[in-house]
Amino acid sequence: MRALSKFEMLLMLIKKSAKNAPLAKKNASLLKKNASLSQKNTPLPPENGSDPRLPRYLQVRDDLLQRIALRSWAADEALPSEDKLAAEYEIAVGTMRKVLDALVTDGIVDRVRGRGTFVARAAERSSMLRFVRMHGKVKNRLPTARIRSMTTAIPPAEVAGKLKLKPRDKALYLHRTRSLDDEIVLSEHIWLPLARFRKLQKYLKSNSPPSLYPIYETECDVLVARAIDDLTAKPLNRANAAVFKLQTRTVAICVERLMLDHAGEPVEWRTSFVPAERFQYSAEIR
Repeated sequence: MRALSKFEMLLMLIKKSAKNAPLAKKNASLLKKNASLSQKNTPLPPENGSDPRLPRYLQVRDDLLQRIALRSWAADEALPSEDKLAAEYEIAVGTMRKVLDALVTDGIVDRVRGRGTFVARAAERSSMLRFVRMHGKVKNRLPTARIRSMTTAIPPAEVAGKLKLKPRDKALYLHRTRSLDDEIVLSEHIWLPLARFRKLQKYLKSNSPPSLYPIYETECDVLVARAIDDLTAKPLNRANAAVFKLQTRTVAICVERLMLDHAGEPVEWRTSFVPAERFQYSAEIR
């Protein structure tokens, strides 16, 4: 039997490869089709922070939370409709409705009848003035705000813990008061992570806005989502009593507040004092 030359062997390999090419192409097409079909039931990418073991609607909720935290929608921009979001995530409209219901319950988004679903802004319902009693001729007027001091420093250990700061991380400290007809009715000690609020320091050197939360958003791109308030009655120390022109050890209401963004990260630690005679609190429980 005559041995095949190298040229003949190469020719046979080329013919064999050409014969199997249609089959390989068909297999590649099938693999692509199967991958496309399985993608619909695949959990969202791990980089979105969602646990792939969670039910699909919770994975979608976590992904939307991340997009909200990254400011994917402008201040007055509605989220896409339920059916559009459902198509985007390749889930049923009923499942997407369940996702949005959960976000509404958590206070992350608000539904406005006839307009759509919007990212909730805690600034609109978290004013410290709700703890201050307005009466007499100033009942319908807003108190004026004054920044009494502002500095950057390494915060006390308790404050650093509240803000999840590292040991040498600096914070922006503000001492701010609110007054009605030259009477101070609210004194606030505010700590903010300096890494996120560097621009605020420059802004406050020439401005004293009545509310800080909208300024956090416009100047520092920090959108507050929810507040955790703890109220106690405390005697004022000498420094805080002097602000109100009261005697040391006079009892006042202390409001300790931790403000969080939509990702659940702390953005502000605030300790506020309201003289007892000026304090009020009302809540509707259903």
